[in-house]
Amino acid sequence: MRKSIFVISIFLAASAGAGAQTMYDALTFSRNDYYGTAKSIAMGNAMTAVGGDLGSIGINPAGSAVYSYSQFSITPNLTISSETGSYSAYPVNGSDVFINPQLTNHTRFSVPNFGTTLHLKTGNRRGVKGVTLGVVFNGTNNFTSKMMAGGYNNKTSYLSSMAVDAFGFDSDFMNGNGTIGADGKYNPFQKPDTSYPFMNPDDRGMYAPWNVITNVQSGALSTFGDPDDHDYNWRYIAATEGYVDTGAKDEYGNRIYEIFLGGPLNQSYGRMVTGGKYEAIMNVGINVNDNLYFGLNFGATTMNYNYDEYFKEAANDPSDFVIEYEDASTCFKDYRARYSYSAEGAGVYAKLGFIALPLPGLRIGAAVQTPTWMNISEIWRNSSEVNYTDAGFNGSSVSPEGNFSYMLRTPYRVNAGVAYTALGCFLISADYEMADYRTMRFGNDDFNWSADFSDVNSDIRNSMGVSHMVRIGAEFKPVQGLAVRAGYNYTLTPEYHDDNGFRSTLKDVVNAYSVGLGYSSNKSFFADIAARMTTFCDEYIYPYPDYLDDVASPAILIRKERYSITATIGWRF
Repeated sequence: MRKSIFVISIFLAASAGAGAQTMYDALTFSRNDYYGTAKSIAMGNAMTAVGGDLGSIGINPAGSAVYSYSQFSITPNLTISSETGSYSAYPVNGSDVFINPQLTNHTRFSVPNFGTTLHLKTGNRRGVKGVTLGVVFNGTNNFTSKMMAGGYNNKTSYLSSMAVDAFGFDSDFMNGNGTIGADGKYNPFQKPDTSYPFMNPDDRGMYAPWNVITNVQSGALSTFGDPDDHDYNWRYIAATEGYVDTGAKDEYGNRIYEIFLGGPLNQSYGRMVTGGKYEAIMNVGINVNDNLYFGLNFGATTMNYNYDEYFKEAANDPSDFVIEYEDASTCFKDYRARYSYSAEGAGVYAKLGFIALPLPGLRIGAAVQTPTWMNISEIWRNSSEVNYTDAGFNGSSVSPEGNFSYMLRTPYRVNAGVAYTALGCFLISADYEMADYRTMRFGNDDFNWSADFSDVNSDIRNSMGVSHMVRIGAEFKPVQGLAVRAGYNYTLTPEYHDDNGFRSTLKDVVNAYSVGLGYSSNKSFFADIAARMTTFCDEYIYPYPDYLDDVASPAILIRKERYSITATIGWRF
């Protein structure tokens, strides 16, 4: 028996139509994962109190003023995303059993940092002794990700869940066999327009999910049973299902049917994410008495995010899925649903910081960054295709391209750090950074932060929290001109686990480990190399919602690691 109430899955919610922003979208676009130069990466980006490197400027603007020279550098990077997806078709004894682990690697080349600083000496013996002007481009996030998972399922079907969600929508409306007339009423007898249901509500004022519409229009879902039933045009059966007439009727006179899955299915899910977030920084640094440094950044953030996912299911034996028509029959063979989404954004922010040298060898620093006000434009599209043993029944459907734009205010950030140099050859540094994700807000293009987004903004306030990051770095110079570096990051993600209505302790952790080498010539040339490994917390995906009382739908477990190799070359002048 199907459930009347169920949880919306990620796949379904993502394709429900325009204006469907969630707090997880805000989190994805707001997070920072600093890249910078090979030196800053090798030291775990624990650069708040260190400075002197183009990779440190995005972390603390005062870093540009520490050294009394100008410099230029460029940093190419190779990132490898390694993900293992495991599949649980349904729980066994109340617990998911994940099987069929599939490892997928995806490689991306980028240039996460390049820029230059120009140091100007004032000639003063006291007070402001130098001013540094800089233009730096930094990478602040890398969305590279690719994974696949799948397995055998003989209890539930993606298409069956779509049939549940289609219930109540008139099949003429779903197929675009009518439009709203001049009188404002739905007319099912006008010229067909298959794009109509994607952009408009039905006669109840309800919008149909886009992936459900494509499934109806492709022929993967259809009405069934006695055409004289009152609900005939509003009830659907999936190509993966069969039915029998129980002989009973409901209170409205509709025949009651028992619906069942035709047979075992081979299911698979996959997704691929590309893109990144970057900053163009205009920097000013000021050196006061060689022991106090101030800096200011004006930053322009750009972001591109591309997300593509699919779900497939194929009959293990097509003869289990016989579909009878009045004058023909065929069998379900396989099916594929696809959802594509991309977003581009741009915004501005400011950041102010300082570094002080209170004692020989000791440095302290801190910086505060304003929220970034971003304008984001997104587009999306759904498609589905279904194949039968008789190719004449095959069908496919592609939705129109949806588009929407809005404003996003990301959280403010505060970071502080301390560094100590000993024996002229050893440096250790530690940073703490905090971002309050409760302050994220969606708004309209006119900077109205409440209209049309009150529900999701309320979710952010009630469900998000503060993210804490600790960064540690070390550098050792065994001989002149050579540096050995290592670093570590510990990040607590901002989501709260709020299953019982109460905020509980943050549990999800991201760890990053890095090592590197640096070379500096007696003249102006320098070169650095770094390697970093990042381990992420386990991620769970539910490709479609539960629709049966006694059987849960599949779950996917993703275990992800990311590796990067970064090199920097530069010149001081």
